[in-house]
Amino acid sequence: MKITAVRVFELEGRMQDDIAVFHSMRTGMPPRPPRPYRETFVEIETDEGFSGLQYVSHGDEREVLEAGQLLVGENPLHTEAIWEKLYSDVWIRQRLPLIAVLDLALWDLVGKIRNAPVYELLGGPVRERIRAYAGMLGFSTDPVAAAESSAEYVEKGFTALKWYLPYNGTYGREGIEGNLALVKAVRAAVGPGVEIMCDWLLSNPRPNSILWATQMARGLEEYNVTWIEEPLAFDDLDAHRKLAESTSIPLAFGEHFYNRWQMRHIIETGNPTIVQPDPIWAGGVTEMRKIIAVCSTYGVSVVPHGNESCRNALHILFAHHERNCPLAEWGVRINPNTQHFFSDFYEPVDGYFPPPAGPGFGYALDPDKIVSRTEL
Repeated sequence: MKITAVRVFELEGRMQDDIAVFHSMRTGMPPRPPRPYRETFVEIETDEGFSGLQYVSHGDEREVLEAGQLLVGENPLHTEAIWEKLYSDVWIRQRLPLIAVLDLALWDLVGKIRNAPVYELLGGPVRERIRAYAGMLGFSTDPVAAAESSAEYVEKGFTALKWYLPYNGTYGREGIEGNLALVKAVRAAVGPGVEIMCDWLLSNPRPNSILWATQMARGLEEYNVTWIEEPLAFDDLDAHRKLAESTSIPLAFGEHFYNRWQMRHIIETGNPTIVQPDPIWAGGVTEMRKIIAVCSTYGVSVVPHGNESCRNALHILFAHHERNCPLAEWGVRINPNTQHFFSDFYEPVDGYFPPPAGPGFGYALDPDKIVSRTEL
């Protein structure tokens, strides 16, 4: 069997509606206007009629198409050899997300050839379900509204929620108080038994100072926060280490690092408790397995950044033990967008992910949801 073509295409659907529409990050600003559903995919085809599919991050389309030509003529079952071929190309090696996207499409293809879900190809499942945390990006951060949304998702079975703090260090003390008001309201709404994570999304591209971040973290300690995520410029590892040493709250970061060597470096330098590589950027299935192995030797948990790559991440996690990968991300408003063109909708049940269906990653495009398709 040989790979015969690698295609990249953009799909456009109808206008967004309901839960897929995002509210503004900051209180008092109107919701983001609806836009057409639009996603880009790569598809790897073979001479025996099998194909593998994967979502592509916007901005990478042309480069994915160019890098994908190196796969033509290869045996799709030789995933390790193909990964090494891509990684050995200096131009591609400098753009590791290109390898990730192609590797994921390749594993979807292998699963379809073998007629098995990816997690079975990886030796899983090693558990029956995985606890989900609800990522509340796109919900109103007004404290009253956030409290109501939090209570709603706890009622649906979630035992952990991640809120995106709306103010960064440019707002000074006012920003700290605004963020604390949000977390205080959420804690009061969900009680002491529900975990709250805080994503400092707006730390990039305007990084917080270590002083402001320390003040912010110490203010959050009162509310028993499970972790603070991406609190500083992603590559300022010395500052992360200083922050970790000055607060009792664990640090979670690493979504902007893409291979096992980078991950080892941030563990040894930045002192994270949780690292968050994303399969769609961090080398795909082939490299994520190695990243998790490296992290396990340091006693560092891996909780993948898994919004756009939700189903990819879950297949990987079902092949790894809870002690290494304790829970998984569920982007509540993100997934109705990224999964829109699929024929099914994979989501947690009562706050826990069931094993995804196969073969491959288990998704397929629904022709009825496609208004137009543009080959790139």
